[in-house]
Amino acid sequence: MDHIDGKTLKLLFKGGSQYLSNKSDEVNKLNVFPVPDGDTGSNMAYTLDYAVKEMEKASDNINDILNNLSRGALLGAKGNSGVILSQIIRGFAKSLLNHDIITTKDFAEALNMGSSVAYKAVMKPTEGTILTVVRDCANEALKLSKIKDFEVFIDGIVKAAAESVEKTPDLLPVLKQAGVVDSGGKGFLFILLGMLETIKGHEVVQEYTTKDVSTNETDLTNINFKYCTEMLINANSQMSYKLKSEIESFGDSLIVVGDDDLIKVHIHTNNPGLVLQEGLKYGDLVKVKIDNMKIQHENVILGTNDDSKQELPTKKYGFLAVSPGDGISKIFKELGCDVIIDGGQTMNPSALDILNGLEKINAENIIVFPNNKNIIMTCEQAMTMSDKNIYVIATESFNQAISAIINVDANMSIEDVIRSINDTIEKITTIEITYSIRDSVIDGINIKSGDILGFVDGKFTAIGTDYNEVALKIISDNISEDTTIITVYYGKDISENKAKDLQNFISFDGDIDIQYGGQPLYYYVISIE
Repeated sequence: MDHIDGKTLKLLFKGGSQYLSNKSDEVNKLNVFPVPDGDTGSNMAYTLDYAVKEMEKASDNINDILNNLSRGALLGAKGNSGVILSQIIRGFAKSLLNHDIITTKDFAEALNMGSSVAYKAVMKPTEGTILTVVRDCANEALKLSKIKDFEVFIDGIVKAAAESVEKTPDLLPVLKQAGVVDSGGKGFLFILLGMLETIKGHEVVQEYTTKDVSTNETDLTNINFKYCTEMLINANSQMSYKLKSEIESFGDSLIVVGDDDLIKVHIHTNNPGLVLQEGLKYGDLVKVKIDNMKIQHENVILGTNDDSKQELPTKKYGFLAVSPGDGISKIFKELGCDVIIDGGQTMNPSALDILNGLEKINAENIIVFPNNKNIIMTCEQAMTMSDKNIYVIATESFNQAISAIINVDANMSIEDVIRSINDTIEKITTIEITYSIRDSVIDGINIKSGDILGFVDGKFTAIGTDYNEVALKIISDNISEDTTIITVYYGKDISENKAKDLQNFISFDGDIDIQYGGQPLYYYVISIE
């Protein structure tokens, strides 16, 4: 095969997606710390699966395929690895637009564009990660591009990827210490392996379906707008904001995304005809999709603290927070958060989840709390797809957001609010108590599967066999004369009595607050302020 057409391009990405999905658990296990929160494989698999499903809606025209694939990846991106993968796909797709067929040279140039776009998307690129693997593959692809046969060409790229993945521990010491290779790079290798199997004529059978466990489900029997309406308009993307203002009163869950000479619209409405008529004012309708959600019983993927879809008056500040547990969600609700999205370790929300949440908030300024370092990039990506005034705060744990929201004064300017939030976060020490899922070595300390591990601001600091003892030791080590309050959020696997036992043993004259968090995987998340 000396070239790829639209049909083959679809098969390649489908094969890559299915192969990665089958291997996602293997990728998840390549976690630097031996704790049960590895989700790189799941996030990459979900992102690519979402992109492929959007791609399959396209005709066999290469432009149509690439536009759907790119947008699907951007909207479906979960976690840092998913966001980076979406940027790789975005660059890859951009390079191949206006091609009737794809040669090995075209493919190599597209891979290089994908690598370049991904590097630019990451504020501080780190070598020894998926970025390095993709760049090595892209460089090798250019060397191999004189080869016309696609099977031989992709086989060479796969070999380059495998070699690059094996070298990642030499570039990133934390990988070598943990005895693992980079998980994102390994995930990318699996995508290429799926493509290679496909180009050889072997069908990649998906062993299980990628699950979306990131968000709450909403009862669709009570929805106000029953038609899920999507349209792709051949129009100047700069007109997307104007179109959005024209149709926002027609329903809810409105998303308008502009990209080059196309505008993608998604809305839930009772009058799809009116939506299409407005779209026609801006250009030709390239693609239209209308589904009756009440008949199909599709799940809405947004969890909010307000079932009402009625438009509320615009307020000065709105808040969106990602929550890992039902207890935490209740606290955020009591603090006045407008939208609360289920998410955390192993259950990262997608960019579309965040974007849907942002569109629900009627405020002059929207402040977003990702509450997990692996969700920050997803929130930032969603922010770029909205025309609202959005501020993403780089919270790495929910306790930071809780304290920050408590200290927000609605009478302050947005600049002062952001400054206050950041000042509050800087004064917080976060302790996390979890357990090991495999034998490992961290900082020269031998760890056995089942050991209780303690982390302070993400850094491993303690090990033991009892979670209360480990928590007590770390708390004692981190209390100072400036400490005013300790808040213990206990997880779903801890009883209230056990949490109170911990409280009774803490030697501290200030306030000790015990709150049910309901977070999985972590016995305790403790905030010291």
